[in-house]
Amino acid sequence: MLSNLKQFFDKHVMAQVEEKSSPDTAIDLAAAVLMLEISRADSDIGSEERQTMDSILVSHFQLSAEEASDLLVLAEKEVDHSVSLHAFTRSLNEKMSQEDKIKIIEHLWQVAFADAVLDKYEEYYIRKIADLLYVSHKDYIQAKHRASGD
Repeated sequence: MLSNLKQFFDKHVMAQVEEKSSPDTAIDLAAAVLMLEISRADSDIGSEERQTMDSILVSHFQLSAEEASDLLVLAEKEVDHSVSLHAFTRSLNEKMSQEDKIKIIEHLWQVAFADAVLDKYEEYYIRKIADLLYVSHKDYIQAKHRASGD
């Protein structure tokens, strides 16, 4: 079964990623998937969360508004078919510095705080992702404070 999931991932997702010209597309997709997971944690993707994700993709990842929108559509398809966050966090671990991974955690907090309600599941998933990215508890908490404006 795991080999079937890997084949599906390689065939559908990686093929779409390779079609794009940017060498950072895998990182962009992984970050978008993680942000979507956080926005879905409370069972409701609000317009504030969607705007926050778009803004992060445009400002931090230097995508155009159209590219950000397309990436989120692709990420939504991937979230619907993924069974684990490991493939995405592994991609980020392989290609990002520790500082960049901490910034990803901060972005996840920004998405969680976007609707002004921090759900316990959002916090749980961010902690889980931070662990998978080998982000220390101290950096996790500091990212949370920066994202909340404390």
